[in-house]
Amino acid sequence: MKSCFLGSDYKENVVRIYLIRHGEIESNVQKTYAGTSEESLNPNGERQVRLLSSHLEGKGISRIYTSPLTRAVETAEILGQKLKVPVIVEKELREILLGPLDGLSHTQVIAQYPEVWKMWNETPAELRLEGMESLEAVQQRILSVLKKWCLSHSEGTIVAAVTHLAVLRCLLLYYQGRSLNDYRKIEIFNANAFAFDTEVLRSDQKVHLRLVEEIRE
Repeated sequence: MKSCFLGSDYKENVVRIYLIRHGEIESNVQKTYAGTSEESLNPNGERQVRLLSSHLEGKGISRIYTSPLTRAVETAEILGQKLKVPVIVEKELREILLGPLDGLSHTQVIAQYPEVWKMWNETPAELRLEGMESLEAVQQRILSVLKKWCLSHSEGTIVAAVTHLAVLRCLLLYYQGRSLNDYRKIEIFNANAFAFDTEVLRSDQKVHLRLVEEIRE
């Protein structure tokens, strides 16, 4: 859902939000669903985040929100030390709940849940599995957080938020106006950052986004 931020329908307080995927962990290398695990960054992940921190210097970021999961907190702390800004845990930035798939490798999911794997790759928005969060729920969760920040921060505030792959994919599909069934087609690497000017429209109270910068290694 793109927006040019024109007209009287818009609130005045545009908030710029740098949404960041955490640095690399070994589960990313091994193609394992880390889910809710408390895995730490590996050395390459730490390097990726340090590099990102140099790109974020001078952007005016005033605080960094982070998912409570260790890999995100470590990413936020490296960035916060470099940028000299506080780090604040926001639980709604957490990764998707994967239910029985949590901690399994792609190979294990294919072997143990072949029909789930097929749907996850072809029509993921329709997948319903006990204990697993739907993509629609993930998308609504991140939009609710962005709306909260838009309404609570003043005009011109710039913040960063460290989150996870599923959350970022769902948000980018919303921004692009695409179906959640395109979920697996969105490629986002570790320590990638997307800066959105974010605002809530008076007439519909929806989050409107404008992508102003993308930072990739």
